[in-house]
Amino acid sequence: MEWILLTSVLHTAMLAVLARAPVETLGIEGYPVFLKPKVPPGFHVRDTIWRFLTPIEELVAISFQGTPQIQYQSRFYGRSQLHTNFTLEIRPVSLGDSGTFSVLLVNTTGEMEKQTFHLAVYGTVLRKKRDVTDAVSMPTIRVFSEESNPNRSAGSCELFLACAATRGTNLTYSWAGTGVKKLSGGNHSAFENGQVLRTKLDLSEDMPASYTCTVANAVSQKSATITVWEQCQRELGL
Repeated sequence: MEWILLTSVLHTAMLAVLARAPVETLGIEGYPVFLKPKVPPGFHVRDTIWRFLTPIEELVAISFQGTPQIQYQSRFYGRSQLHTNFTLEIRPVSLGDSGTFSVLLVNTTGEMEKQTFHLAVYGTVLRKKRDVTDAVSMPTIRVFSEESNPNRSAGSCELFLACAATRGTNLTYSWAGTGVKKLSGGNHSAFENGQVLRTKLDLSEDMPASYTCTVANAVSQKSATITVWEQCQRELGL
């Protein structure tokens, strides 16, 4: 009944909602995670509403006039707790808990502030009785020649570099070059979230050239480097 009343008030009141930038939060599978909102000075919280937004929206916990309630319909029922400082605790988190949470704080004058948290949960494996975080494996770089291009200028070498790591979750990819112009503009472009780099080298200016791919997540990073001189020679029949 209290939740129905609170919902009615929130949907009918014409109130300003203050929003903050999302907070990036790291969780490790099997361990607790704490999502703590920032309460502005002078903002006296009366009600708190926590939701999980992905893949579908779920109501996780509410506090109505200081009385917390955990919602049994939520996937987090039985492993979530709403603390008196408005922090939502999930114990333990699983890989499927990665996603976006939101909290709506309502103060005693009716003002509302919404905050969001992007939770990324990383896996663990039990190895020799030790918990080992889901570290990135050493990446490998494969080189592919671009198919014959009649518009390609003489003395240029066009390649695709594909970078991949066999282990790790929530990976990001980035590239750096040595002996080449900046990795920007028409001569370099990235695809597939950064895993593939297309290069166009001017042999009179850019050689010798090497590229480094860095694969990273929140707990580790690894890099691999490749020199493309021999591949360009084969590409041009030198």
